[in-house]
Amino acid sequence: MALQTKLTVIPAIATIDLIKLSPELDGSSGANRAIGNRPQITANTDTDAIKVWLARYLDTKTTFDSYRKEAERLLLWSVIELGKPLSSLSHEDFLVYQHFLTNPLPVERWIMAKRKVARDDPKWRPFAGPLSPTSQRQSIVILNGMFSWLVNAGYLAGNPLSLSRNRQRKAKPRVTRFLDEDLWKEVKITIESMPRETNREREHYQRVRWLFSLLYITGLRVSEITQNTMGGFFSRKDKSSE
Repeated sequence: MALQTKLTVIPAIATIDLIKLSPELDGSSGANRAIGNRPQITANTDTDAIKVWLARYLDTKTTFDSYRKEAERLLLWSVIELGKPLSSLSHEDFLVYQHFLTNPLPVERWIMAKRKVARDDPKWRPFAGPLSPTSQRQSIVILNGMFSWLVNAGYLAGNPLSLSRNRQRKAKPRVTRFLDEDLWKEVKITIESMPRETNREREHYQRVRWLFSLLYITGLRVSEITQNTMGGFFSRKDKSSE
C-alpha cells in the first residue's frame, strides 16, 4: 500500500496584496486561531485579518506603510522560512524571527538589489538590508500591537509576543537643586556683608546681589543665564491681579 504525503507549496516572494497562499498556509486552520468564541471581524485568513488591522490606519500614510511593512515581513518569513501560517507562530518562532531581522538570509530572497523598486515588481523584496537594533525593537513593538489587536478581535487565541521580556529603559534620576530657607538667608547675609566703600566694590556687590537673586528666583542654570541677554526677560501680570 503506497503512502501518500501532501506537500506544502511554498509561495514566491510577493506583497501582501499579491501573495497567493495555499489552505495549509493561509491561516484558515492556524494552530493559534481562536475557537469557540464570537469573533469581532469576518476575516478567516491571516492576510485578510492583517488587512482589517491595517485599515484602521488608512488615514495616516506613514503609519500605514510602516505597519504594513512589518506585518508583511513576518507573514512572508513565516510561510516561506517556516512553512507555517502566521496564525500558527509560537513564542519560540519569534525568538528565531528576531535573530533573522539582524541579517535576513538568503540575500537574494529577502533583500532588494536596488533601493527603489515598485511593490508589484518581481524584483521587490521586503528588506533593504539588515535592521538596526532600534528598527528591530520597533518591528517587535508594531507586531506585538497587531497580535494583541487580533486577540481582542477574536481572531487569535493568544499573543505569543506577550511572553517576551520587556526591556524598559530606566528613567534617569531626577536631580533637584534648591536652597532651603535657612541656607538662602545665609547667602543673603554674606552678600550684604560685602564691602561697598568704593565705586568698584559697590558695583561688584550689586552684580552679585542681582545674580544670586536671579538664580534663586528663576531656578535657571548658569549655562542658561550666560546664553541669554536682558532682551530675553519680560514682565507678565497674572490674570488674577488685573
